[in-house]
Amino acid sequence: MSDIIIRATGKRAPLRFVLVSIKNTMNEIGAKHNAQNFALKLMAETAAASLLLSSGLKFPGTVSLRIDIDGDLRLAQADSTPQGLLRAMVQQEDIARLGANEPLLTPQKLSVIKLNEKSQRVKESMVEAPSMQMGENLTAYMLQSEQTKSTTGILADFSKENSRKLNFAIGFLIEAYPDAEARDLEIMNAAVRNLPNLKDFYDGSEYKIHDLLDGLRGSYEIDIVKEVVPQAYCPCSKEKVLASLEGLHDCEIRDIRQKDETLDVVCDFCRAHYAVKSNELRSLATMR
Repeated sequence: MSDIIIRATGKRAPLRFVLVSIKNTMNEIGAKHNAQNFALKLMAETAAASLLLSSGLKFPGTVSLRIDIDGDLRLAQADSTPQGLLRAMVQQEDIARLGANEPLLTPQKLSVIKLNEKSQRVKESMVEAPSMQMGENLTAYMLQSEQTKSTTGILADFSKENSRKLNFAIGFLIEAYPDAEARDLEIMNAAVRNLPNLKDFYDGSEYKIHDLLDGLRGSYEIDIVKEVVPQAYCPCSKEKVLASLEGLHDCEIRDIRQKDETLDVVCDFCRAHYAVKSNELRSLATMR
């Protein structure tokens, strides 16, 4: 089954539903990072959380979600848009050090930055991450930073036969609108209490995301507002790389120019390589 983002609303209950299934997209991104096992799982679950948030943006823009961790993996970050464009990363040195081992991890904080279409920061929030379960972290963020009652589930599972491939990577968010009453919140909570284990919707070959939606809505009718196909995308470019090098000190630029070196700059997200020649740095220094 193709990857999908489903957005729906309750016909009578003031609830919003978002579901994401991103196995193929994350296998593509994970391959660029040479990620496997728990590093791939963490990257996928972070990406699912970002997509759930960006689906609720009221403007064209981006949600950048990052979790900081104490342990064998130090952070994961994912950026996504309402159109389903997605990129994600875990630090390369952590992936190499961890290998196929199971990591020891202690969650620290969850940070969310919302950007408008001009990449200007509209909102920035940070909450303590209560768990390594990304769904619990996202629920805590929604309550503390958005003052919104919600319930969330996120899960990625890697293949035991090929640890560089995911069996599935899914997430759901049920959000109560501001006018929701106590009985509406009970509908939301009951749907999750009665839900089978998220792994039960995987039949061994594909994840039954529409069956999960049926389980979440229970006996209440919903309207599917939109379905979006997520896509791996990174907006990096040579021009943006040169702009990022503006932070180099003049002495560092002079040293590179004197040695006539070519810098190999690698994007943290898509792993694209950019060769920056010394004469390009010379132009950069002249512009200052």
